[in-house]
Amino acid sequence: MLAASTTTLPLFLALSACAGPNPLAGPPPLSSDVRGLFDAVTDEQNLIWIYKRTMASYSAVAPALGALLAEHEAHLAQLRAMIVEPPGKTIPSTVTRKPAVPGTAATAVAQLRAAEQSATTAQLRRLARAAAPLAQLYASIAASEATHVSALTALAARSPGR
Repeated sequence: MLAASTTTLPLFLALSACAGPNPLAGPPPLSSDVRGLFDAVTDEQNLIWIYKRTMASYSAVAPALGALLAEHEAHLAQLRAMIVEPPGKTIPSTVTRKPAVPGTAATAVAQLRAAEQSATTAQLRRLARAAAPLAQLYASIAASEATHVSALTALAARSPGR
């Protein structure tokens, strides 16, 4: 049996406090790269949600939107593959923005176009702060989303309800 004297106990406590991270302090803060990845995942989930709602509401534009939706689903998979889940945190899995689907297909496509433009801008902001592998992924996704803006502009011009 070990017994601690009144002089060794304070010394033991002082030395053990320097031994490493405090388990009671909670998980360490997320790095800027992980925070950026979490934000990018959330943005993609939001875009996917808007695409699915628009396609469900306007079957006439669904075929044209299907390919763009598939690209967003691929982006989401790529982003999630880059994340090593930090202790105490989970990869975002909920949609944070659920705008109402507009009353016409043309207006709904215009809403998608605006969301794509916003997503492109967000990816470019992340790109400036990211480590090289992430920067490459963000640049690729931003380029894809920029082409979606062009495709949606053309689709809006020929959508019913215009």
